[in-house]
Amino acid sequence: MTWGQKWRTLRGFSRQDWGWFCLAYGLLPVVAVLLQWGGLRRTQGLLARYPLPKVDRPIAVPRLAAMVMLADRYSRPWSNCLRRSLLLLYLLQRYRITASLKIGMRRHRGVMESHAWVEWQGKVLGDRADLVETYQVFQPFK
Repeated sequence: MTWGQKWRTLRGFSRQDWGWFCLAYGLLPVVAVLLQWGGLRRTQGLLARYPLPKVDRPIAVPRLAAMVMLADRYSRPWSNCLRRSLLLLYLLQRYRITASLKIGMRRHRGVMESHAWVEWQGKVLGDRADLVETYQVFQPFK
C-alpha cells in the first residue's frame, strides 16, 4: 500500500477515529518496548499502574478495535498480535469496558503457531472470528 492510498484511507476518518488512530499509533512502540524489556506480566502490570484518564461516554467498540488494527498495520516495525491486543485492551479500559486477552496455540502444517486477541462480550475484536475454533487457548488473561 502506497502512502497515497494510506492517506486516502485516513482522510475519511471522523475526529474520534483520528484520536484513536493517533493514540494507538503512538502507543504501539511503547507497548513493544515494554514487552521486549519486561515480558508480558510486567507489561500488564505497568499498563494497569498507569491507566489513561477514564472517559464516561459511550463508544463504538468495534470501531476502536478497527482503528487499533489500522494503526498496527501502518506501524509494521512495531506490530504483532500481542502488542496490538495489549494496546486494545488498555484503550478499552479507558472507557470502562471489560474485555479479556486470549493467547492460543495451534499446529499448522507441522509448525506450532501462537496468536493473541481480545474478546469482548464473547466476540473477537479486530481479528478473525474463527480464532476461537482454530487456536487452543492457554488460560484466560486479564
